[in-house]
Amino acid sequence: MPTNTRRAFTLIELLVVIAIIAILAAILFPVFQKVRENARRTACMSNLKQVALAVIQYQQDNEEQYVHTELGGDIDDAHEYYWGDMLQPYLKSWAVLTCPDASNPIQFKMGVTTTSQQWSYHYGINDIIDSSAACTANADDPACRHIGVAGQSLAAVTTPAATVLIADNAPGTTDTGNGSAGASNQLTDLSHGRHEINWQLGSRDTTHLSVNGKSQDGYPRHNDGFVLVMADGHAKWRRRTLVNGVYGGGTQDLEWEAAQP
Repeated sequence: MPTNTRRAFTLIELLVVIAIIAILAAILFPVFQKVRENARRTACMSNLKQVALAVIQYQQDNEEQYVHTELGGDIDDAHEYYWGDMLQPYLKSWAVLTCPDASNPIQFKMGVTTTSQQWSYHYGINDIIDSSAACTANADDPACRHIGVAGQSLAAVTTPAATVLIADNAPGTTDTGNGSAGASNQLTDLSHGRHEINWQLGSRDTTHLSVNGKSQDGYPRHNDGFVLVMADGHAKWRRRTLVNGVYGGGTQDLEWEAAQP
């Protein structure tokens, strides 16, 4: 009489199947992660485009002037407010100023008014300074000339399509002061003023993110690169890779000058 036999997988066959699945997972997971990151990068670019539109609306209401990096600091800290605060009537939401890849949310301070904390910004506005001795001594000196886009008139920005307006910057959890005296790639050594990018013309070290507490370029949080929006309102992504502990790529000094020679 014939007998019914049930054939099962052998241990070797099961191990082979598991090995194939593991190989496929190792190949596909990085691809999925890259796709998700590309989606977050696209969302970030969309945010900055909306911010640029808000800047244009701000110009129309303020005699064709780009938004200032900050105002009210000459009174006291409680009255100081920043470009994100100034754009809120046009943005209607702080979510637009939130990068999907930034781990720390924007923080707010309570004083005479409710305003944002400058060190918690995810994006920094272009507020670079000139190479004069006054700027070397103190960027807040009235004799120090700010040559970035922030606070400039529309006519003063000679090549808006090639001039940086706002770029990715690294938020903090607390105010860490002006950063360390040395050059570093660490978040804790970036300038406390993360709402602005304000290095001095001629003294930028493009291999580092921070020199003497000044944020030097866009913070590369998107697939070895960063998102920035130009003064004419178009957004783009720039590569900024880390090789042997040093960041390369990024932008050129000329792209940060409002009145390009």
